[in-house]
Amino acid sequence: MTLPEHAICSALIAQFGVRQRLGTRGVVLVTLAGISPDADSAAKLFGDEHFWSLHHALGHSLLSVIVLSAAMAAMGSWIFNVRPFHYLFLWCCLAALVHCFTDTLYWWGIQPFWPFRSTEICLNVIEYLDLIVLGLWLSAAVCLYKFRNHGVRIASLTFVAFGFYVVLRAALPEPTGFLNLVMGGWMYESPQGTPILDWW
Repeated sequence: MTLPEHAICSALIAQFGVRQRLGTRGVVLVTLAGISPDADSAAKLFGDEHFWSLHHALGHSLLSVIVLSAAMAAMGSWIFNVRPFHYLFLWCCLAALVHCFTDTLYWWGIQPFWPFRSTEICLNVIEYLDLIVLGLWLSAAVCLYKFRNHGVRIASLTFVAFGFYVVLRAALPEPTGFLNLVMGGWMYESPQGTPILDWW
């Protein structure tokens, strides 16, 4: 998923207990933990070969998830006075793990046991920049902003809808024509030299 989608997903996860117990600061910390595995995208600065070998390995391994989540929980506890540490740490771990899982749904894999093993998990069910998925997460973000008191319901419906869509995409044949464009094919139809898309 894209970074904004991961952020929205993580903020929705925080609706199931963090928001009620730790408030807005807790939600922000869980959201940061949820996008933290993508810190390994910085490998792009050192060249494409480093990016493709380290992205979805360096930040997406179980070891990295634990370290990044502990760092977020420690920052929350010691700097922002968001406690207890263990509660925040578990929610940060959950958000980071969901990040890693959702990345397996696309055409690249993640290496959960890096650096000890290079085993890759790749389900290849959804296309990157699928407009239906993007629309789902953005709609959830708008609803969450407008109806904050219904966070649990909004998060529940969003996760159910996303899960249903993933199962549907896995069960049905590859889309063609207009549906293919909407479900991510548009990215490959864009002209060469489109800066953001070429970067990805």
